[in-house]
Amino acid sequence: MADYTPTTKTYFKVEVDGVDFGNFVSVSGLGANAEVSDDMGGMDKTPRKVVGKVKYDTIKLVRNADPRDKVLKEWWKTVERGNPEQKSVSIVFMDRSGVSEMQRRNLFNAVPCGWTISDLSSTDNGVITETISLVYENAEWA
Repeated sequence: MADYTPTTKTYFKVEVDGVDFGNFVSVSGLGANAEVSDDMGGMDKTPRKVVGKVKYDTIKLVRNADPRDKVLKEWWKTVERGNPEQKSVSIVFMDRSGVSEMQRRNLFNAVPCGWTISDLSSTDNGVITETISLVYENAEWA
């Protein structure tokens, strides 16, 4: 019987251009879909499924905001100024101890397509978070 240990949602880290940003609290939208078309060639009576281009979902990275840390804001500014900077992003899955890397999803030529900060309220004591949405051209499991 295979030794199976499920990975927990809480042990992950995000690297941008190889730099570990340890304060991300959530990652969503990590997925992809391929276009599928029917091919009715030759003498076939039933269509064959042809898999085409892969489209990657928009990923959202949420982290606790630190007004002194301007890395994500500066990256977003490249979009606002009309010269978006492409970066490599890795979502790293860690073991249950949070120490050893189990697997990673590398996202290539990532560019921000949105940036938001959580709502502010004088009656709420919650932590301010910032969210950056990214699109990317290619990905691989490593």
